[in-house]
Amino acid sequence: MFGHIFKYRFKSMIRCFDVIFWTLAFPLLLSLFFYFGFGSFFESKEQFHVIPAAVVVEKENPYISQLFEELSVKGEDQMLELTFTDREEAERLLSDEKVEGIFTEGDELGLIFKKNGLSQSILKAIADNYAQVSALIKERAVSDPAEAAFMLQSITEDISLNKEITYTGGNMDSMLQYFYALLAMTCLYGSFSGLINAEQLQANLSPLAARKVAAPAHRMKMILGEFSASVLLQTAIIFIVILFLRFVLGIDFGNRFLPVIPLAFAGSILGVSFGFFIGCIGKASAQLKNYLMIAACMVLSFLSGLMIGDIKMWLERSCPIINRLNPAALIADAFYSLNIYDSYGRYLANLAGILIYAAVFCIGGFMLARRKKYASL
Repeated sequence: MFGHIFKYRFKSMIRCFDVIFWTLAFPLLLSLFFYFGFGSFFESKEQFHVIPAAVVVEKENPYISQLFEELSVKGEDQMLELTFTDREEAERLLSDEKVEGIFTEGDELGLIFKKNGLSQSILKAIADNYAQVSALIKERAVSDPAEAAFMLQSITEDISLNKEITYTGGNMDSMLQYFYALLAMTCLYGSFSGLINAEQLQANLSPLAARKVAAPAHRMKMILGEFSASVLLQTAIIFIVILFLRFVLGIDFGNRFLPVIPLAFAGSILGVSFGFFIGCIGKASAQLKNYLMIAACMVLSFLSGLMIGDIKMWLERSCPIINRLNPAALIADAFYSLNIYDSYGRYLANLAGILIYAAVFCIGGFMLARRKKYASL
């Protein structure tokens, strides 16, 4: 009986336009809009380019001059392309975006830039590293010039190491947050099939449900069979979306594929159980429950960064409990942690939260569905 119910529920869901459109077609279309809207931000294998910078010499400093010489030597390890000029010309170059920043050479090494980005972060690392060791360099230059030269060399080595870490780790492009949130939304949209399952178990909502309730089939077998079919379909849809993003749009989520499997499965259970739980609450019309479910999914997806990518960071600073309680944020953060972090601690914490939500919705939905009784059909 279970296999029969599973088979025909799976077939009916595949043929349901609303389910396929909202859970598969809509996320694919939205991903295309994101991709073309953001342009080339998602080049996952970005190569390092020499950073153009202007230098304004206010007072000659032999240590800063040596640092610039080390960092601008032509070759594979060249980091900076320097233009020595006056302040007025340097500001014009910065305004025209022909340089990423302006170094000022004097008693100290100064830095001016107008926007934040990877190039500016590297320039700032150069200035910060020099500031940290400049006093020691000047002190050692008197007693041991060789050691001072070695310390100056260490600055360039530290920056080179930072450069390698930046480009050889996970894809840290902040724009990927929109795609993590998109995957979270896809998981939550499994609630469409869960809601349909709930509606078709309530005799007051449709003639089909009335016939199913009157059938001599065990209620729990019917619920589990239809629920399992919906979870399997939603898991397959999530993988289709992931493969589309990776191989059609070329978006790099990292190379950890195996941990994505339990994450997609858990996200599917969460989405389907969420819709099933909402569908089993009260005696409201199917249309009202559908509106309520869509509104809930949209609010949760919005708070996970689907419309405003930085909203999660803002919430983390101002009200972090929202990120901990938002199931969409948990799913998005699980994908993020797989791409960025070497350890699985954060991923497992998010996965545990997803499974707890799924368990609560499953138990609540099953209990509500079993308690529904009808005086007559």
